[in-house]
Amino acid sequence: MIDATSWQWVCNKAEMICRNLENNIDVKFEKIGETYNGKLDSMPLRLFGEISKLKHGERIIEKIVRSAEEEFYKTYPV
Repeated sequence: MIDATSWQWVCNKAEMICRNLENNIDVKFEKIGETYNGKLDSMPLRLFGEISKLKHGERIIEKIVRSAEEEFYKTYPV
């Protein structure tokens, strides 16, 4: 099971990105009004393949993005 809630994220507001260096994942942010929405920008194909084989793989991807968004908002409050 992949638990993205415990991952460490490095956020950069100038680049509008959060990175998880351990798993080599980037989540890019787009400002919409007064909020920022994260979208998965890059993930190693091997990890994506592992997640896609899991029963709730799509939910795991959503949790990864949500985890990055939470860290982004903690680092750069709106």
